[in-house]
Amino acid sequence: MSCAHRLTRISAITGGLCGLAFVTVLGAAPAFAADPFLYVGGPGCSDSGPGTQAQPFCTIKKGATVASAGQTVLVASGTYSETATVGKSGTAGSPITLRPANGATVTVTGGTSGFVVSSKSYVTISGFNITDTTSYGISVKSSNHIVISGNTVSGAGTPVSGQQAAGIYLKATTDSTVSGNNTHHNSDHGIYLSTDTSETTVQGNQSSFNANEFRRNANGIDVIGPDNTVIGNILHDNEDSGLQFYPGANNSFATLNVTYNNGDHGIDNLNVTGGRLIGNTVYHNCTSGINVEGTSGDYVVVNNIAVDNAVYPAYKGIACSRRAGNIGIWDSAPASTVVDSNLVYLSKAGTMYVFGSSFTSLAAMKAATGQEQHGLQANPLFVNAAGGDLRLSQGSPAIDSADSGVDGEQLVDIVGTPRRDDPAVPNTGIGPRAYDDRGAYEF
Repeated sequence: MSCAHRLTRISAITGGLCGLAFVTVLGAAPAFAADPFLYVGGPGCSDSGPGTQAQPFCTIKKGATVASAGQTVLVASGTYSETATVGKSGTAGSPITLRPANGATVTVTGGTSGFVVSSKSYVTISGFNITDTTSYGISVKSSNHIVISGNTVSGAGTPVSGQQAAGIYLKATTDSTVSGNNTHHNSDHGIYLSTDTSETTVQGNQSSFNANEFRRNANGIDVIGPDNTVIGNILHDNEDSGLQFYPGANNSFATLNVTYNNGDHGIDNLNVTGGRLIGNTVYHNCTSGINVEGTSGDYVVVNNIAVDNAVYPAYKGIACSRRAGNIGIWDSAPASTVVDSNLVYLSKAGTMYVFGSSFTSLAAMKAATGQEQHGLQANPLFVNAAGGDLRLSQGSPAIDSADSGVDGEQLVDIVGTPRRDDPAVPNTGIGPRAYDDRGAYEF
């Protein structure tokens, strides 16, 4: 049968040639957009069903496997004993999102990990309680544009050599965000930016009580990838340091972080270059409040508050170093490091500052090094240091005294309060605004 005979009715409608009519008909086929929502959990669920609200999937892993760009997987309240591995990538305008349904409380437990993302792009995992996994609570590898937000992650791994695991783990991942999570009581770091993770922002998280237990090693946040930003996190009572930048973490930036009662440093920097530590508050850490050592160099350390670090004898039976000081710039670092407009204070005898050599007062350090010409040695008047409230009280010398011109100074503080002038305090700061406050909190 000729084409003309086969398409007589089509040609009659279109008035076109046979071949043209064929193309026109194909082009006119309607396009059906995917349902923007997939549902998990609840009555009548089936992983062999369509994942609709009427017939949801039973498992998160089924939703995570089949979700396509632009789809959101909504999970009903409940406890899900599984590991959910994301099967596809989203796009810049149409990410894949996994989250609890509105008002739902969802716990993911007992699997190797709660969530796994590998070689994917534009995926968001938000709002889950992930606990008691044998490996990382959330594992992201070789991916980009991933958002991990608002999750609580605890109990990852086992505190035994070779079995420990971080709460949130990113490896070889770029252009991603880890924000608003609470990582606690994991057997390794709370949040770990591992090898080749870069251009990633870690913001507004809390990380506490993470511990290997068999050795001092677990940090609140551990970074060994370059060009990352760590901003506005609260890190306390971790076995090792609150925030650590180790080899590979070159050109990283830490600002507005609050780190206290950790078993080693408040912020530790070893064998890394090009770091900026701006406007952090570090208190009562076992060793230095801020530590820059080894082959580290080209650091800028400005507008921080460091109080009562390296003054108590031990952390969970591990001796603390009483010679490390509130701020310690060691080894090759002093030659290329700038420190200024920091506030340091000790309520008991100890090392106030190290800049190549140790000093018991800021005045002695200034005279010997020429650094810290706008530095202050004074009690910052925290609201309730013993209770972990490191906000500033009225009359604090940290008020209206920072350097607002330093690269990396923020327009708001850790809780989003804009920089503002306290009319009761003379402005002694420098830069375009003379009223920015030192440390993570604006009074």
